[in-house]
Amino acid sequence: MSIEEAITPQRNERLTAERAYELYWADLLGHDATFTCVGTGCSAPLICACLDKPEQNLRIRPYFRSRRLEDHAESCEVAHGRGEPAAGKSPDVFEAERPADHFRATAAAAKADPAAGPARRVASNTSPGLKPRPSHYYRLSSLVQKFLEHRRDKDLAEATVEIGGETVTYETLFRNIYRQKAADQLGTRAVWWGTASLRATKEGGYYLRFSRPFRHDDSELRPTITLTAKDIDAYPVRKLLRARLDKLIAEADGYCVVFVWAKPWMPKDAEKPFVRFYVNNLDHIDVRGPEILEELKNTSRIGT
Repeated sequence: MSIEEAITPQRNERLTAERAYELYWADLLGHDATFTCVGTGCSAPLICACLDKPEQNLRIRPYFRSRRLEDHAESCEVAHGRGEPAAGKSPDVFEAERPADHFRATAAAAKADPAAGPARRVASNTSPGLKPRPSHYYRLSSLVQKFLEHRRDKDLAEATVEIGGETVTYETLFRNIYRQKAADQLGTRAVWWGTASLRATKEGGYYLRFSRPFRHDDSELRPTITLTAKDIDAYPVRKLLRARLDKLIAEADGYCVVFVWAKPWMPKDAEKPFVRFYVNNLDHIDVRGPEILEELKNTSRIGT
């Protein structure tokens, strides 16, 4: 049974599996972190699957699971599916910026104010028979994973996400750059994707060049992205980002698939035209291995 939320005594916090994963890679949650069920009157121990895996499995996002169903209390609606009738599905939400205190280190539960008590146990939003709440994401890789899941479920045109103040379908949001006319897309912020080559720079950053081009007049322009060492060093989840990029360079010679939430940019007066994506927030880029290409077949339709 997949469970999306749990309580961790180490932070006296109720958190999603996605947040647990990010905290782990930001060195704010240790190998010895423990998790318990959020169900009413329940303290069943949970395991966070994929917590220490730098690579993104094509079919599995981080999630909590029970060791044994019988560990849950009889009153636990997470395990036993009791609660309010399910409501309509809300759009997922992609947050363009994290809260300022998102990665703030917290005192352990043992040092917390005893009068405050443990994190409140209320019904999980993903339990059967309970009212669902929208899923909030900060890293683009989480949204890419949802895109792949909807692709497998064949509901890309129906599943929606709130991003940048607009609600769009996953089908409209994700766009393959291949042979689209660059001049027509300069004002279009979308999740652009395509195969690319990746290399490390002498300065400690990374340089990406897409394999397939935008069209511009009679030219073909392959977009580029530069990730500077300064930006990476300031990124709270830099350990995870570097682990993934270095692995792709070592094992796939830098051949990869890039997703980036951005607008294509072209200089107005350059002697030779080119296209670039600027990534000011490293949460807005996701770089994956070439094995994902099988998953991406037939998902390049251009949204209107």
